[in-house]
Amino acid sequence: MATDHPTRVLVVDDHRDAADMLSDLLSTYGYVTSTAYDGYMALDAALSFEPHIVILDLGMPRFSGDQVAPTLRQVRKLEHAYFIALTAWDDTEARELTRRAGFDVHMAKPVQMEALLAALEEGRRAHPGLASASADAASAP
Repeated sequence: MATDHPTRVLVVDDHRDAADMLSDLLSTYGYVTSTAYDGYMALDAALSFEPHIVILDLGMPRFSGDQVAPTLRQVRKLEHAYFIALTAWDDTEARELTRRAGFDVHMAKPVQMEALLAALEEGRRAHPGLASASADAASAP
């Protein structure tokens, strides 16, 4: 990831070990990460961390990812965030659920790291602040 502007990624999964491991792994790729373990924690974390990209599990108890995503989409300072559903649910109904909830991409667990990194790069390019920072860095002498 060639940018001077760090990309903030919020990882949300009720399986703590999976969330922590993914967060740690993304950190090794240069992403700045924050981790939440349920939908309510995700709301708090997103408001303070202001992620560029949110990776959300769908099947969380009490406040699921498909409820969290549209809630966060209503927050002005997150209006350009890129939402990745990372879930064990990979049927037509689940994909329709993520589309209706406003996710940018649906990925099934277990995910191939190359595919996830490609989705993160797409999210980074899609974010106006990051895209312009990358363009500025690329055009600098």
